[in-house]
Amino acid sequence: MLTVAAIWIYVLITTYLVGYGFLSSLVNWQGMKGHNRHNKAVAYEFKFRESYIITGVVLVTVYAQIVSLFTRVGIGANIGLVCICLMVAAYYRQELICDLASTMRVLGSRSVFAFYLVVFLIMAYGTSHGIMHYDSDLYHAQAIRWIEEYGVVKGLGNLHVRFAYNSAAFPLSAMYSLHFLGGQSYHVMAGFFALLLAWQCVDIKNAARRGHLVISDFARLVAIYYLFTIFDEMVAPASDYFLSTIVFYVIIHLLDMYVKHERSYVPYILLALLGIFAITIKLSAAPMILLVIIPIVKLFMDRNREKLHAFWIAVGLALLITVPFIVRNVIISGWLLYPVTFIDLFSFDWKIPKGVAQFDSMEIRTFGRGYNDVAAFGNMSLGEWVPHWFSGIGGLNRLMLVLSMISILVYLAYLGYFVLAAAGQNRTVKGSDGHAKIFDITRRSMLDTADFLTIGATLIGCLVFWFFSAPLIRYGVVYVWLTPAVILGRMFIIFQGKLSSEHKSIILKALAGLFLLWFVYKCANVAIEDVGRFNASYLVMQQDYGQYETQEFKIGDDTYYCPSEGDRIGYYPFPSAPRDMTGQVQLMGKEISGGYMPSPEISK
Repeated sequence: MLTVAAIWIYVLITTYLVGYGFLSSLVNWQGMKGHNRHNKAVAYEFKFRESYIITGVVLVTVYAQIVSLFTRVGIGANIGLVCICLMVAAYYRQELICDLASTMRVLGSRSVFAFYLVVFLIMAYGTSHGIMHYDSDLYHAQAIRWIEEYGVVKGLGNLHVRFAYNSAAFPLSAMYSLHFLGGQSYHVMAGFFALLLAWQCVDIKNAARRGHLVISDFARLVAIYYLFTIFDEMVAPASDYFLSTIVFYVIIHLLDMYVKHERSYVPYILLALLGIFAITIKLSAAPMILLVIIPIVKLFMDRNREKLHAFWIAVGLALLITVPFIVRNVIISGWLLYPVTFIDLFSFDWKIPKGVAQFDSMEIRTFGRGYNDVAAFGNMSLGEWVPHWFSGIGGLNRLMLVLSMISILVYLAYLGYFVLAAAGQNRTVKGSDGHAKIFDITRRSMLDTADFLTIGATLIGCLVFWFFSAPLIRYGVVYVWLTPAVILGRMFIIFQGKLSSEHKSIILKALAGLFLLWFVYKCANVAIEDVGRFNASYLVMQQDYGQYETQEFKIGDDTYYCPSEGDRIGYYPFPSAPRDMTGQVQLMGKEISGGYMPSPEISK
């Protein structure tokens, strides 16, 4: 726990400084300034301190990926990162001192500071030990170690096809694993993402101050439930946890801006870029690209030179996030987006054979539908696999799936009403500028409604994409829970607005009481379950990866390892594969760093 906390402090300092330096520079670029109430261009002032941290996380991830293209991600990469942070601290020393003083004033209340500190320590304790995700000992640990030892290796997916599931989470994990200190390779970043989400969820306490609920409160409620479900698993560097926490973060933050009527397009651009970053964590987040609609609409309404500059800056930043990820994809697998095979652009010697990639894609889809035999169940029709799949989902997840289906219908009805009302107003009411007034309300409120429709469409798009690709519940739990929370939460807010203050107060107190009872119950459950896993050593050090019996095989003159039983191998036997790969893969040169290619028999 203490080790996790110490690494997190290092992560907080480095990501904050990198994010602060970047955003402080960005908001002074032409087109990226904010506007005051007199519509005068001024440097945009970020209202949330975690904006610097999350921006820093994205930039450090990009940095780690770029470093991995040339060398290992280890002590040299960390020295480079510290040097960057020192330069930022020196250049912005006065601003950072003022920012620190401002933060201290915000946390000046002992109770507020204690609350955030307690959350920090609880999450550090949860990240110190728990249930190691099956896939982490299957390939996550080895993928991270390859980045620590070599950076990126051509055709590595031929040695273990799961290595071709390139995720930006792995270079980031390697960056902060601190394996070069001579101890274990720490895996703290999934827990760190959960920490950022937990801190964001703390703001649910503001409902009592406001005296009513807002739409982001509903998203926070399901996010809190999600954090309870992964508390005993976030010790593992599984990309699922990175993705879900970042999607929760993006949607909650967008909803907060929606509630506060944020007028500047700058934070919308940055959150859309964060949605693109989520796609580099896991391709199942592809529909998050729909979030770019919000800043694009804001930029191209009343278009001017300043907004066009902002647009091209945003495009450049999107490329900065995605290009290193795509280059790593091509080097590891020979495919642009493995295991997507309809985009077939390259013919490298190390390219994973198309048939292998297609079978792998089918296997993922079949497993997601609740089957293990690709040959028997891979081509089942929708009507055949859905009943089996749905019957395998239990408890709250089944209820949330039903609510998600209801939410889609509600959303479509809401969208239809919006379109019909707009058409009706277009025929009957014209503003002085000749444009229709939607619902005869202010233009800013109209854009808020459009924002909600875009957020809803994004969540539904993610939900549908997940369902038709690989609908394993842990792959898409964030969409299954957020979709009804946001859409039905919106309906609740509309209903709430028609009530008297007295009735609002009664409802809020009742919901607050139920929430507190549920929260205490969940905390007690987590504590009881943790008793069986308690180990005093984890109060200092983090639980290591699993260890398994292995056997050896040869590729060229090098010794490799594979599990004696099963397919998991952990971190330490290196290099390794899930099974004996003799005759199935060969080196492209004399050294491991030269890369791997499929054997001629496999290529056929």
